Amino acid sequence: SQLDDSLNQKVDAWFLDGFAPAKNPDMWTQNLFNAMARLARPGGTLATFTSAGFVRRGLQDAGFTMQKRKGFGRKREMLCGVMEQTLPLPCSAPWFNRTGSSKREAAIIGGGIASALLSLALLRRGWQVTLYCADEAPALGASGNRQGALYPLLSKHDEALNRFFSNAFTFARRFYDQLPV
Repeated sequence: SQLDDSLNQKVDAWFLDGFAPAKNPDMWTQNLFNAMARLARPGGTLATFTSAGFVRRGLQDAGFTMQKRKGFGRKREMLCGVMEQTLPLPCSAPWFNRTGSSKREAAIIGGGIASALLSLALLRRGWQVTLYCADEAPALGASGNRQGALYPLLSKHDEALNRFFSNAFTFARRFYDQLPV
């Protein structure tokens, strides 16, 4: 009846098989339909054995183009749909007009791993970087721990988060191995 908000993969096809809406009303909610629309690829399809009007209208309200078709087996009718396009995004134009600058300068505050890696990334892209650190030298705080460890944060409850941390760990490991230190 609900999809995890952290999911962001795009879905090619949905098949809803949660029994008749009258027997399982918790499954057939507008929140579920909206989440399906958010995750559907443009051109993504859906099908369900039910032909209930409120299900069709809910899926249409979420952004799917719906139609009734001849049912399967003993079902007289079923619903099929397509996500014709993604839902429109709000206007992202800024409310102010900034003049462009040809200077590529950045000021970074902090003396830890994150600020060092951000500085390195910007320097490699041709930026002029000024690093401000409250300590006498960088890496004197927690980032200066000589026995620090890099490890993925895994959870048995969140598959999407596990994939993120696993990929981030692999990327970081390769990145750190290439540093000339």
